[in-house]
Amino acid sequence: MSETNGAIEANMSVNCRRMRDSDIEQIIAIQNESLLGKVADAELKDGFVQGEFTEADFKNFDRDVAVMVAEDEGKVAGYLCTSHLELHQGKELLKLIEKRAESIIFEGKPLSQYKLVMTGPICISKTQRGKGIFESIYNSFFETFGTDYEVAICFVDDANPRSLAAHINKLHMRVVDEFEFKERNYNLLARKI
Repeated sequence: MSETNGAIEANMSVNCRRMRDSDIEQIIAIQNESLLGKVADAELKDGFVQGEFTEADFKNFDRDVAVMVAEDEGKVAGYLCTSHLELHQGKELLKLIEKRAESIIFEGKPLSQYKLVMTGPICISKTQRGKGIFESIYNSFFETFGTDYEVAICFVDDANPRSLAAHINKLHMRVVDEFEFKERNYNLLARKI
């Protein structure tokens, strides 16, 4: 990032686009450098991802809605997976979120009554953080697919304050629910697209 007249500009060499199959190896490498269980406890405050996804998983996300990537000088700098809740049938945590969405009132009606898109995981390469990529990749998704959905939702672990702050401060998502699952505390966030 550079500063111009006191304003911070995002790295202009970053291009956000939909994932290609040739990106998957780099996406998995970025995932693995920030994967819970592989990251030292002292580094968790800098952000982490919980789900370990395979090549087939990323292709499923992309077929369902999209996997967006940020590319900087020909290398993947970060990714954002997006999906319908239905993609995760059988996963207890997502079933819990789907059930809770029925009773969460968001801007006047139950969250479940909106055309929802689940965003996340999102992960930015450790060497690329702080350059505006987080916002750029989300904004690219909203610009490309936003007319297909009314509300974006995601869940963030309480133990991941960097991600929670980014979703609230940079994307203007609101915490609409807090819940516990398998001895971990989560925030469910939402925003209109």
